[in-house]
Amino acid sequence: MISLLIATLTQALTLVPLALGINLSYTILRATDMTIDGSFVLGAAVFARLVTLGVPPLIAFLIALLSGAIAGAFTALLQRGGKVDPLLAGILMAFILYSINMIVMGRPNINLLSTPTLFSGAFLKSNLLGWSSIALTILLFVMGFYGLLRSRLGLQLRALGDNAELLSRRGAPAGLLRVLGFALNNLLAAASGAITAQVIGYADIYMGVGMTLIGIGAIVLGQHILLPFLKSHYLRTHSELVAAFSGIVLYFFILNSLLRININPIYLKLCLGVLLALFLGMAVQKRRTA
Repeated sequence: MISLLIATLTQALTLVPLALGINLSYTILRATDMTIDGSFVLGAAVFARLVTLGVPPLIAFLIALLSGAIAGAFTALLQRGGKVDPLLAGILMAFILYSINMIVMGRPNINLLSTPTLFSGAFLKSNLLGWSSIALTILLFVMGFYGLLRSRLGLQLRALGDNAELLSRRGAPAGLLRVLGFALNNLLAAASGAITAQVIGYADIYMGVGMTLIGIGAIVLGQHILLPFLKSHYLRTHSELVAAFSGIVLYFFILNSLLRININPIYLKLCLGVLLALFLGMAVQKRRTA
């Protein structure tokens, strides 16, 4: 049981920034941004390519974050002021990013096992030190995201998702806010991709497939767990953060539990998909009755 919990927590930890980014788009901006599938890979691809070329890991990581932000900004621009559906714009951008990611890597995957990364030195000393350094990095992203949600910009982004037309009438730059929101969303996804590549030891062109669905499903799971707390406006921001983390943990706990009972891998995604569909259906029903 302890090994199951450790495996669950370590897998979930690297995807916390991704969950925060999806929380920003799905919960706050009220948009399903499929760009995440591509920007997750973009972060891993840019980081892996740069460090293998001799660029210092920290600089490579920052450039990977910037690349994700640029991808998200282009998705917002494709929406043309909200006239194009965000889902369609995201699908188009993810389609474009497939080729961009392949161009960046130059091949389908890049091996990082023998390349120095942000956390390789810590892992050489001990696994505990390595995961502690990753946890500290994730904590910095969580604190930054929390500060964003509590700031004036965060309130404007929330207003953009609730009623963009009313926000524009009050003189706020809705177009700029949309670009910033999608840029931050995909920056977090790219961060998660870059961290994941360092943990698993490679970047792969297909490593982002289904990440948006996994993130949305995990957030919905977490929100159902914390439903009583989400009714409190005072605890809203705190609950959203805890919901994002708890949902990712629960998803990987279910995944690892299914693997532990030796379920046929052919049926693994079927079982997870049915579970996610169930909770997504419950979320839609809840919105209709709210």
